Amino acid sequence: MYRVLACDLDGTLLRDDKTISEETKEALRKITEKGVIFLPSTGRTHRELPTILRDLPFLQYALCCNGGSVYDYRKDCYIYEDAIPHDLALEVLQFVKTLPVYETVVVNGARIVKGDENDEICDYIRQVAVKGLLFNFTGAHDVKAAFAKTEMDAQKFLLYLAEGADRDQVMSQLSEQFPQLLVSSSGPKFIEVNIRGVDKGKALIRFCQLMNVPIEESMAFGDAENDISMLDAAGRAVVMENGTPETKKHADMICPSNNDDGVRKVIEEIWQ
Repeated sequence: MYRVLACDLDGTLLRDDKTISEETKEALRKITEKGVIFLPSTGRTHRELPTILRDLPFLQYALCCNGGSVYDYRKDCYIYEDAIPHDLALEVLQFVKTLPVYETVVVNGARIVKGDENDEICDYIRQVAVKGLLFNFTGAHDVKAAFAKTEMDAQKFLLYLAEGADRDQVMSQLSEQFPQLLVSSSGPKFIEVNIRGVDKGKALIRFCQLMNVPIEESMAFGDAENDISMLDAAGRAVVMENGTPETKKHADMICPSNNDDGVRKVIEEIWQ
């Protein structure tokens, strides 16, 4: 039987309106009472997990930053982290000043965002960013200088493309300049940068090791390409009906869509 349930959020567990049905919450509660570990798995930081999840009394862990960290909410600490070293992050922030992007760096679950000395976020970022995450930032006129003061490693970068910028060209420039980093796209106006080797699959494997759970006893749900490594690593891979064609190639089974409580229906089918 499966002992870890790793679940992507947007497009998977969360409905399009970013809610979760009461029936899904109840299904998750019941399996955690049977000893299953529920592991939300997301590109968000641990501070940005939706309140509807953070308020679940049985939630303890979350896989965050697309595999860059795993956070323990009860102990208020990271149990796994694979970050960009501070000195390398400073080099990246210097280089992106030459590119048509607005830079954001994630440090300890919080974002330092292009803005001003009054902590106001750049107007362009405010227009294109996920509005629900705008609470978790500090605006800075010079992101590099603000980051340097933290003396901490960077969990990831999120770069917002300026109007008219060529995403593929910017990604190519970053990859050529920093081969030790993983450059990916999370949308038409966004570029994400992690340390190379970071992905949800690697983090899930490490989490199962820490929990003394064989990886074969994990189940993963996802819908998009950044979930593929996690789906491939898990003992059983479930892809949503609304998932991308490429992601569905990695599924052991296809379940109903995120708007049709697909995660809940699989849970109820397996843990009757």
